[in-house]
Amino acid sequence: MKYFPEKYDEMKSLNSVEKVLLNINNNSQISHSLRMGSTDKSLKGYTEKNFLKVISAEMPLGILCVFEGELIQKEHETIIRLSSKFHRTFRILLYMWGILPVFAVLINCIQTGAKAVALIFPIVIFYIIIYFLINFFFKKSYENGIKVLKSIINQ
Repeated sequence: MKYFPEKYDEMKSLNSVEKVLLNINNNSQISHSLRMGSTDKSLKGYTEKNFLKVISAEMPLGILCVFEGELIQKEHETIIRLSSKFHRTFRILLYMWGILPVFAVLINCIQTGAKAVALIFPIVIFYIIIYFLINFFFKKSYENGIKVLKSIINQ
């Protein structure tokens, strides 16, 4: 079981690779850092040759899901193999915030003895709640982003 969700998808478009990339570029604010900020475009990110990396520009959930894709031309259609992952910055922040309570319990165990072991159960409950919240918000971000991406790809 992974703590941070990932989804793999395959989308098809009747447009050529060049047309799909043009549509994405026309509807994206070019950014290699994938930071959140206001824009009049639907996506933020960049494309290179047959590769794309974008996030939805929808505030505030759009930033949680990063779409990376490879575009492949097959006969009369373009196939986009998408990999959707939880944004790396938020993974690092949540790891750091998640490790701090464990260190606090360990330090408390060393100082006071076995009394602090009782704090492990609430921490585990906290991790479980955070796990479900991460998955819920990722799912919302993914659904919004994939809807925008599909409409742009099939223009």
